[in-house]
Amino acid sequence: MLTNAISPLRSSMEATSHPSAQWPAHGWPTSTPEAQGLYSATLAKTFDVFLDHGVHSIAVIRNGVWVADASKEGIQSGIPQDMKSVTKSVTSALIGIALEEGKLKSPEQRLATFFPELENDPLKSKIRLKHLLSMTSGLSWDNDQEQSSNEMMHASDWVAYILNRPAHHEPGEVFNYSNGDAHVLSAVLGKVTGMSMFEYAKSRLFEPLGITNVNWNHDHNGITIGAWALALSLEDMAKIGLLYLNEGKWEGKSIIPQSWIRTSLMKRITLNYSNGTQGSYGYYWWTKSLAKGLNKGSRKEVEIFYASGSGGRRIFGIPELKLIVALTANTGDVDMPESLLHHVLQAVRSNKQLAENPPAFEQLQQAIQRFAAAPLR
Repeated sequence: MLTNAISPLRSSMEATSHPSAQWPAHGWPTSTPEAQGLYSATLAKTFDVFLDHGVHSIAVIRNGVWVADASKEGIQSGIPQDMKSVTKSVTSALIGIALEEGKLKSPEQRLATFFPELENDPLKSKIRLKHLLSMTSGLSWDNDQEQSSNEMMHASDWVAYILNRPAHHEPGEVFNYSNGDAHVLSAVLGKVTGMSMFEYAKSRLFEPLGITNVNWNHDHNGITIGAWALALSLEDMAKIGLLYLNEGKWEGKSIIPQSWIRTSLMKRITLNYSNGTQGSYGYYWWTKSLAKGLNKGSRKEVEIFYASGSGGRRIFGIPELKLIVALTANTGDVDMPESLLHHVLQAVRSNKQLAENPPAFEQLQQAIQRFAAAPLR
């Protein structure tokens, strides 16, 4: 954990003037929550409330400064954790980089450009990269008990399995969550770059961000799995969130084009959730409006974006509050991550430094220790 070494008297000026405060490629600057406008006591309550909800690790970052984290015993700091479908959001980032480099021409490019065998199918020939990115390819994909994904994993050629799926809808008309769509994009990226998506990610994305301890598996034919199988540490998850919060810039350089960040987060699909809320889907990134914690009692909503993986893996970004919350978990409660984020938002009380509160900070340290000591589930 990074918070144990924080002094409760450390000032926000010290944190925000840190030379790498905005771009933590080689380590995150740290401060007390109060130095970044958050209440330590509220964060302590958050860690206590979610001590037994299948949460493995949590990190809270504001203004590019690491203010609090907690990890269960056995989840070591800096060690990669399975990201599940958070992987897809990284796949989206790499497509944007390939577009900027001219490896790809446009999201409007037809998939048949890369797989000519699709030309003779009246529906498959119409699939464009943008349809794969928004899960609207029209290709059949059965998510019941991960039926299609399991069949794909047992196939000798994953890409052939995906492309041979029946086309049930006109591309662009129906949203259907598909691991196949994302994996085909990895194959496309391999064709146009001449390297695996993992190798491409290392040089174009991970190395500039100082992400060195990372794993990403591939299929039987060496194609990086576009839909899942990426493993990142909690700290490196937060780096991805910060990169998107800063619209693709890192150390004064554009890693992902600002236009692609905005395009990726554009609301393309509207989704109604079982808890009565509504959200949207872009290009492998999710967006939503939530009540914010700033000025507690206010009904004003704040826009969030997030990368989502099953079991409770999340990278939340809240641009208006300059806030990132990263978490890993193993739970069947699909509403838990958003509930946890609500608790963190209640800790946000100001855009300015608050008075230091050593007793509350000590409460936070004790809550972190209780969280770490709780059984890993």
